[in-house]
Amino acid sequence: MLCYLGVLLGAAIWRFAPRPWHPAHTVEVPHYVIQSSATELQTAEAGQALEMLYSAYTSRFEGWAQFQPAHPKLKVRLFRDRAEFRRINPGLGWAEAFYRKPYCQAYYEAAEINPCHALLHEAVHQLNEEVTGVALAQWLEEGLATYFSTSRMISNRLAVGRIDVNTYPVWWLDELAVSPHLAENLRNGSVIPLLAIITNRGGPSLNRRVNLYYLHWWTLAHFIFEDSQYGQRAGSLVRQGGGLEAFEATIGPVEKVQVEWHDYVRRLKAAWTAGDVRFFRDGILPEPAKP
Repeated sequence: MLCYLGVLLGAAIWRFAPRPWHPAHTVEVPHYVIQSSATELQTAEAGQALEMLYSAYTSRFEGWAQFQPAHPKLKVRLFRDRAEFRRINPGLGWAEAFYRKPYCQAYYEAAEINPCHALLHEAVHQLNEEVTGVALAQWLEEGLATYFSTSRMISNRLAVGRIDVNTYPVWWLDELAVSPHLAENLRNGSVIPLLAIITNRGGPSLNRRVNLYYLHWWTLAHFIFEDSQYGQRAGSLVRQGGGLEAFEATIGPVEKVQVEWHDYVRRLKAAWTAGDVRFFRDGILPEPAKP
């Protein structure tokens, strides 16, 4: 029995324990130290993207009392490709990048038009933890990360809220709200009730519907931050953590917001389907369709 347990323990260690890794070089930019096995050019590109994110993020939150402007440089590990990333970090399941203090870890996605979007997503988690110090409900933690990481890079800046269609989970948008009608989408499972999203209780299995959850987290955060009315309260919601009580006190009743968010999602999908240049360039959504 002891031998059997030893074999199981050894197999578990072999499968899940991180492997040794030897980065080819270390690059420092103003706010990050990047250990990398990607090329020097790819690493420089990642460093530039991280600095654009840092500037956009801190411009939103630097006035907060808990903001730490004098923090040490943030640590990043950038792998040359997906195969190396998953070999060095086994047992990740569906994760394509991750943050585990003190390292934000991702690979350079050379095959993608935006090769750093997963890195930026995890870097937002790192900023939340090590710079802003906010503790967020899961929907807002992931929603804030996708809000920034799905944003377009324009003229050496991150245009926060202007959606880059070449980022996750944007390219799965067809899975969300497949019918024009909210009640039908709740029945067919293409919309998860926002009460379940905000409380993280009562929805389908995350492992089975991971893309759908990320679509909800992203679109709800984007809707709130970009809405002319709710956007003024978004900072307060983040400071309070984004739980149900804070959500309803800051934004409004979940049932009311759910209807408004669903309308926004349907207009977002219409712009996506039509390839609306105004939307992807300027963030202007089309008007709601007539019932």
